[in-house]
Amino acid sequence: MRRAGAAAERLPADLAAGLSFSQLPALDGIRAVAAFLVVFYHFGVPRVSGNLGVLIFFVLSGFLITWLLLKEDEKFGSVSLRQFYARRALRIFPAFYCYWGLLMLLGLARNASIHWDQAIAALFYFNNYFQAIHGDPNTGLSHTWSLAIEEQFYLLWPMTFLAFRQNYFRLSRLLAGAVVAIWVYREVLHFVFHVPQGYIYEAFDTRADHLAMGCLLAVVLRAGIGGGFWRRMCTLKASAAAALLLTASTLLESRYGTPYRDTIGFVIEPVLVAVLIAQLIALRGTLAWAWLNWPWMRYLGRISYSVYLYQQITVGPAKKLLAAFPAFVQLGGTAAVVVLVASGSYFFIERPFLKWKDRFHRRAHTASAALPVRS
Repeated sequence: MRRAGAAAERLPADLAAGLSFSQLPALDGIRAVAAFLVVFYHFGVPRVSGNLGVLIFFVLSGFLITWLLLKEDEKFGSVSLRQFYARRALRIFPAFYCYWGLLMLLGLARNASIHWDQAIAALFYFNNYFQAIHGDPNTGLSHTWSLAIEEQFYLLWPMTFLAFRQNYFRLSRLLAGAVVAIWVYREVLHFVFHVPQGYIYEAFDTRADHLAMGCLLAVVLRAGIGGGFWRRMCTLKASAAAALLLTASTLLESRYGTPYRDTIGFVIEPVLVAVLIAQLIALRGTLAWAWLNWPWMRYLGRISYSVYLYQQITVGPAKKLLAAFPAFVQLGGTAAVVVLVASGSYFFIERPFLKWKDRFHRRAHTASAALPVRS
């Protein structure tokens, strides 16, 4: 059950080949798309769904983290939680805490009012529940609710993975059951208890299924489950259909608002995103989807974390500064400012710590290879 090579034989050849790469193709491009959906939404581009951008990040996070856990477990016989959390800390904390500190310094320098309750909640990664319960004060930290959800996922999922990793079929059933249970739970909150949409949108317990959907995708692909399904799905026509259905769902959301999003959109959109991720890995070399692997798209994907962090405080001022110009110039100029600021964060903050993370990762693997397999 844990033999990835045999499992890969059950998948379409193009998908299996793409999954064999050390860096999975198309995913940096998908990150870039997700980040700029949020940028364009905050700029005010009509019909653009910022929610879809965040949802893509959630599904991708679940997929990538689980894929790495699966590979580590297959290679070394277990997963070191200490090493996992250290690598996550080096990846996430430096850029975030630099952003948080900069925001506080700017607020104090301008003698601006700081929402300290929200700031403290963001500092400790529970701003999702603070805003879910108390509302969003619309500050430079408002978007950190999604980072809190991801951090809570990073805290809980590896321990669950360790408990059920021995059997991929059982793990996939557990994840599928969790996804369906949260679907039902969310419908009950909406229709029976009339819970405010802010809670449904920002609480971990109402969004965890989106991360779990990515986890499920990783387990299913690693185990080679559903080979016939993936052979039908990994075609240009099927990928176009998935993309169109996803677009149609976001348009329905813009028309019918949060009742549609919270009850229907949050069910079908993560499924479509998960299927599309597998399709794009398989179809990475086709004319329709090769652009996701272009160097500049991959670069935007690499800086997407900083793009997401800093767009919250750069989009508005940049748009205001360019207000005298045509809309397309405003949009292009704003995007350029976001990329410039995010690039600074990436090269001066993220990248040095990522080098430490890579060295730490290599040392961990070297040490693990010298030890008996852990049970």
